[in-house]
Amino acid sequence: MDKTNSYNSNLLQARGLASQLGMFAEENDIPKDLWDSLETTIYEFYDVSSDR
Repeated sequence: MDKTNSYNSNLLQARGLASQLGMFAEENDIPKDLWDSLETTIYEFYDVSSDR
C-alpha cells in the first residue's frame, strides 16, 4: 500500500471515530473544550490532519 492510500485510510478511520464519538459527546453533554481535545488526540493518533 502506498503512502497516499495509507494516509487516506487513516483519515477515514479518524473521521469515522471522531464522528461516532462526536455524537456520543453531543448526546451526553460533554463539554466542548473536552471534546475538542479528544478530537485533536484522535487525529494525532492516526497521524492525519483534521482540516476539511
